[in-house]
Amino acid sequence: MPTTEKRTILVASGASGGHLFPALSVAQALCEAEGTRPAFAVKVILGGNKFLDVVERTGLPYVRLPAAAFNDRGPLGILWAFGKLARGFFKALKLVVREKPVAVFGTGGYATVALMLAAKLRGVPTIIHEQNVLPGRANRFLSRFADVVVLTFEESLAYLPSVKGRVVVAGTPLREEILEAARAKKAKDTDVFNLLVLGGSQGARILSEVVPEMVGMLPPADRARLHVVQQVRADDFERVTATYAKQGLGGVTVETFFTDMPKRYAEADIVIGRSGVGTVLECATMGVPAIYVPLELADGHQKLNASVAEKVGAAVVVEQPYFTPANLLVHVRALMQDKVRLDAMAKAALGLARPDATRVVAQVVAEAVKN
Repeated sequence: MPTTEKRTILVASGASGGHLFPALSVAQALCEAEGTRPAFAVKVILGGNKFLDVVERTGLPYVRLPAAAFNDRGPLGILWAFGKLARGFFKALKLVVREKPVAVFGTGGYATVALMLAAKLRGVPTIIHEQNVLPGRANRFLSRFADVVVLTFEESLAYLPSVKGRVVVAGTPLREEILEAARAKKAKDTDVFNLLVLGGSQGARILSEVVPEMVGMLPPADRARLHVVQQVRADDFERVTATYAKQGLGGVTVETFFTDMPKRYAEADIVIGRSGVGTVLECATMGVPAIYVPLELADGHQKLNASVAEKVGAAVVVEQPYFTPANLLVHVRALMQDKVRLDAMAKAALGLARPDATRVVAQVVAEAVKN
């Protein structure tokens, strides 16, 4: 009799939320059959303890592998990182032998390297996914031998000259609650102008300094119709709250963390924030224009993410040295007073969105499985 036992796929993620959330979205999709795609048994492979609570809430089984980054280390640090990679590789090899996966999928980060190497050694199909325009070091290395390379942006190909496998541009899988909010979003029927200020997972001090001062420079009539929703660092909370309290705003909400981001996006007229790929793609999916202030990183990947949105007219990019209250005032007032331009930016943002990314990526992984 034919077996009905589900075949196993291993899904590996790095330690950041930008790696983990797309991985979990695809893992959950692979657990369910859709059309001609069968359901698989999925095990998540993690590096470290970060976000364990998030993984445990999904109910998916998981395994942790030793991993360490190689960047910004001296000779001893590099030796230590190689030691962790070696331990991770042998643990991954045992895992691949034991689980007998029919495919291995990874979303980048050093935690994925050991598993991908072990899978390749055992002849298991390997699929990697890159979220940013500029691929991370792990994915740049893995792209040399992965069977399938899935990209969010076609522009990434310029940074992957050694790709040997199939390339698919499919977007990045997003949280289901964001997709649901996008589907349910309704047209605005109020004159209130909602400004959503996001500083990344831990806030951004420069946003807490510049945005409140800019708001204070707005004419009283503009401040009266403005509702500011801002994420701040804990040590900026009291100062920012006190500043806004003096400005006669139509409304203000200041928090260190928002648990209802889909609602906040749905209400926003514009977003001011960093340009991590999660923010860029969530704004696109929700059809929200943005003013991006890329985090100044050595590899410049946030600047490249923001430039994609700017190029299609979905965002304005202000590099950090030029992010002053006076310069920001010019951009915010221009958008507050030009609904036609705001609507055009929202439409352009939606053009960047790939709400079907989870389904498409899951299908790509399933197609890589050897029958």
